[in-house]
Amino acid sequence: MNHRSFNTKTYTRRNSNRLPFYNYRSPGAYFVAICTYKRQRALEIPRIHITALEKWLHLPQCFPGVCIDAFKIMPDHMQGILWLDGNVKNTPNLGSVVGAWKGQLTIAWRNYHRATNIPCLSHLWQRDYYEHVIRNKEDLELTCGYILNNPLKALLMQEHRYAEMQRAKKDGVKP
Repeated sequence: MNHRSFNTKTYTRRNSNRLPFYNYRSPGAYFVAICTYKRQRALEIPRIHITALEKWLHLPQCFPGVCIDAFKIMPDHMQGILWLDGNVKNTPNLGSVVGAWKGQLTIAWRNYHRATNIPCLSHLWQRDYYEHVIRNKEDLELTCGYILNNPLKALLMQEHRYAEMQRAKKDGVKP
């Protein structure tokens, strides 16, 4: 494409969420959160959930220098900690590992739709993913606690919403 035909109303530059000048192949721990498109509850489908779990657990075999730590797969997102070992030859960058996992799940998602004759009308994933470079032991402990307590937090929020709806119904107010 030549620059004269570039239309800024048609093409917009996407801003990166990554730290500028940071090498995401650097050794250390990384927290990642990967969300489904429009928060669809695709990861609660048993076949997709099991595949997500299997593929996540298999990442260290697929990528040299990658280790997994605490993680949770929720109905509409997953959170986990990946460790990269920069001392291993050909250690991938964080984006390659996350991209491979998302790609494998997308294939499983499409196969599920094909096998069940359900039209696949949307994307599986939101664009990109959230990451946080874990900087020290305290940060690691807090992040692990956050991940492991996430299902309980989600359940409490669901119960709170249900109680609010019941109160509104009792009071004759639309929630």
